[in-house]
Amino acid sequence: MGLAFRNISKRYGAVVAIKQAQMEIEEGEVRAILGGNGSGKSTLAKVIGGLISRDNGEILFQGKVIDFKSPKDAKKHHVIMTSQELSLFGNLTVEENICICDVPVRGRFTDRKRLKQKAFEILKKMKLESLIGKKVEELAANQQYMVELAKALVQEPKILVIDEITSALYREDVEIVDEIIRDLKSQGCIVLFISHRMVELYAMCDTVTIMRNGETLGTYQMKEKSEDELLSLMVGTRIESYHGEGRHHQNVERDVFIRAPHIPIPTYGTVESLEIGKGEIIGVAGLQGHGQTDLVRALYGVRGGIDIEIDGKIQKIHNAKQAVSRGFAFISGDREKDGTFQERSLSENIAVVQELVKHNKLDNPKEVLDDFHVRYDNPGELITSLSGGNQQKVVVGRWLCTKPRLLLADDPTKGIDVKARTDLHQVFAGLAKEGNAVIMISSDDDELVSITSMVDTSRVIVMYEGRISAVLEGDAINRENISAASMPVNSMPQKDIENREAGAKV
Repeated sequence: MGLAFRNISKRYGAVVAIKQAQMEIEEGEVRAILGGNGSGKSTLAKVIGGLISRDNGEILFQGKVIDFKSPKDAKKHHVIMTSQELSLFGNLTVEENICICDVPVRGRFTDRKRLKQKAFEILKKMKLESLIGKKVEELAANQQYMVELAKALVQEPKILVIDEITSALYREDVEIVDEIIRDLKSQGCIVLFISHRMVELYAMCDTVTIMRNGETLGTYQMKEKSEDELLSLMVGTRIESYHGEGRHHQNVERDVFIRAPHIPIPTYGTVESLEIGKGEIIGVAGLQGHGQTDLVRALYGVRGGIDIEIDGKIQKIHNAKQAVSRGFAFISGDREKDGTFQERSLSENIAVVQELVKHNKLDNPKEVLDDFHVRYDNPGELITSLSGGNQQKVVVGRWLCTKPRLLLADDPTKGIDVKARTDLHQVFAGLAKEGNAVIMISSDDDELVSITSMVDTSRVIVMYEGRISAVLEGDAINRENISAASMPVNSMPQKDIENREAGAKV
């Protein structure tokens, strides 16, 4: 026997986080843990990782009961947990963060040569050796999550818990993670993999355990269950996943109401332009760091002043407050940095938007929380008491209830469960159908294909080195074309070049 959970329970006051959870995982097995936000997945992960104690039950590893009192205790036994709540120090270098749990020393001092070599060996496996010497605070979000994983790998895990770190990763990062997991599997490492991206689960995992309301409902071979079957088990009702490929409208005329002729892309020193139509959803794709975030944030006024034509009138936007006054809203997938006030209540986190939005009175906090199916105890509790996905629902809900004319969203579904993501897409589509517009970045190409198929007017723009490398419409919106347009032309097959050029009419 590898790892076994026997009747694990955990309660926070009146809230039951885990109830009689049971599962067994063999050595060398990759087990997906699938459930909605607040289903108990992360709580179970924190129990095995020593972050929290269990109320009842026992955990066995290789036939012996284990009961870790702290993460440090767990790490001594090579039980390592990575989490969407990063455990990195921004002011330290990448290599210092990677080795911080076991710093090489020479006498009384840090052996910096060994430290650097130790980190370099891991980073080379992850094709990230170029990060050596950089401060973590200088890195993009996806790079920070890859460093978090490297920090776990250097500790030679026998049990590795990956809790939602792939939600911040781009396609090329996920491919590296896939290779790493295959290597760990060959070494007999047990991997517990928590993710809401179904494509990743099918690619990387052998089996899946479904959790709902703190209970483990069953374990299945991944290849034996379809995506729709797993989603239906997860939510308790029949669900059919929505795949947008081939469902996009063709040759729809655009009723342009916003024109942005000079959008600065500071990272590359380039300038782009964009026309936005009423009822339109524009997906923004590309490899990480190619200007997507600059584009969206520039429109929100946080990359310097910008002139935008709205309904035929030039409007100057120099900051976020001015953008909001013009009916713009911005949702970030990085809720800790850009989304939430960590030491404030749910009510306060929702009410903060009221101070900015004058043209549309917000509903009371409870209605917002209930409308977006947030799992919470009372509106006065700290937002940090919620699961990561439920925190993100609060961030999304407080803006969407203001009915913005232009919604700017930078990977907004990070950490949100599959059902909630679908619900969110429908809300975005509903906002567009009322004559507003949505511009949404996603690190998940499939998500962009899906959401842009939900409205009559849509495009996916793909960015490369600070430029819009392609604009895909209608049947051209598919995963293959997005992937092709994300790469330099001289590295692409001829067929992909033709596809890219066919869709590159702005």
